[in-house]
Amino acid sequence: MEEIRIKAEARKGRGKGPARRLRREGTIPAVLYGKDVEPLALAISSRDWWLLETHARSNAIIKMELTDGTKVQERPVMVKNVQKRPVDDKVLHVDFLQVSMERAVQVEVPIHLVGNPVGVVNGGVVDQHLRVAMIESLPGQIPEFIEVDISNLDIGDSIHIHEISLPGVKLLDAPDVAVVGVTPPEAEEKVEAAAPAAEEAAEPTPAKEE
Repeated sequence: MEEIRIKAEARKGRGKGPARRLRREGTIPAVLYGKDVEPLALAISSRDWWLLETHARSNAIIKMELTDGTKVQERPVMVKNVQKRPVDDKVLHVDFLQVSMERAVQVEVPIHLVGNPVGVVNGGVVDQHLRVAMIESLPGQIPEFIEVDISNLDIGDSIHIHEISLPGVKLLDAPDVAVVGVTPPEAEEKVEAAAPAAEEAAEPTPAKEE
């Protein structure tokens, strides 16, 4: 796996005023926090962030080169939250979580389906109920995604959380939660047929003139 790095500088100014000034200078305000870590206000380069966002996968472990003006420290971090401006998606603020490579963390991981189910060949329809799963694992063992093979699913079959097993990873969703299933074709047709009827029922009745 390619090593991902980002440079960050500790900053003193907090609040909206200093944050706006940083953005005008092409810098993004950020914060670093974690277990047994004193929260620290940071500034990162917009260009460095763009490179990280472009190449880093979700839940990637990032090596942050943190400088306070006198010394440089290297800390393992993860991106916890990104605040963006709705109008143009410009990044306004980034939250970094400092992690320990020996301590488990909880994150959401996307679920990818692979294979062509037997039930689909017989006319069924794939219905994915869960698209992300909450897991717990050491930072270095977080999978990019959870792959679920649905090749053997026939009409009426489904796969639940308790049927998925990953080395070194604990799935935190309830064991009986359905991840994916194959539904009969008539069930899909009933849903589609019911939609126009529901739309007609929802239309307001024109008012009568007196």
